[in-house]
Amino acid sequence: MLDIDYLKRVAHYFESGDCKFEFEHGEEERRLAIIDFLEHLMELGEQADELATRLIFKDAYASMVTQEGVEQALADEAAETADTTKED
Repeated sequence: MLDIDYLKRVAHYFESGDCKFEFEHGEEERRLAIIDFLEHLMELGEQADELATRLIFKDAYASMVTQEGVEQALADEAAETADTTKED
């Protein structure tokens, strides 16, 4: 399912100017297909960003939903504030 080679081909299609050329010189059906593809790609990009954030930071989020995690976060914040106050 993870086809990095396809993503590289899509990136090359954009970077080379081929997509722009096809859009500017293509018939209406081709132009609509390009717009549809780009819209789907942008939606996937947003989904990928949200998923990556959840996957990467899941431990941080998980710790904030338990009482112990919340207490630790508050203690860390208080300690950080105390350290800043000492420096002043």
